[in-house]
Amino acid sequence: MDMRELFVKHDKKYFRRSFFKMERYRVSAFKSAEEAKEENEASIKIRVPAENAEGRIEKRYYAEYQPGDDKFVSLYASSSGDGVVDALDKALRKLLVPIYPFINDVRLVRYTVATTSDRAGTSSEVEVFILATNKTGRLYFSEVGSESVIEASFFALANIYNRYFLDARVDRV
Repeated sequence: MDMRELFVKHDKKYFRRSFFKMERYRVSAFKSAEEAKEENEASIKIRVPAENAEGRIEKRYYAEYQPGDDKFVSLYASSSGDGVVDALDKALRKLLVPIYPFINDVRLVRYTVATTSDRAGTSSEVEVFILATNKTGRLYFSEVGSESVIEASFFALANIYNRYFLDARVDRV
């Protein structure tokens, strides 16, 4: 296993130490005619510390409090976008920005998908690379491999926000 493979496997696991937990997501693409524009939508449910969300996020985004655990709350949002990854990003930002406003400073500047496995065709593994920057120009990147381009995109996106969150927390101390 080369260093690149090790990094990609590590990056997918990195999300587990995040400031929010993904409970589920769903994406859809709809095209009604050849000349019609494709419509894309994403719905996402995440879990955050209840004390962080309280008073910062509109009640319509609350999915549920965790049974027997008032420390965490589940939040749900959906959004449309220019592609399913853009829709996922917008839905995630709907939930994160009111709680962590500094996430609004993150700008995605590059999104790349490449095949990485020896398997041919549509069953090959993909690698998603995302490069982002903040208002000071600091660069953040994430590279995640998966058999699903949507899964790899979600975790790469989440890693970008997680890295920025960790840096912003350190910068504020």
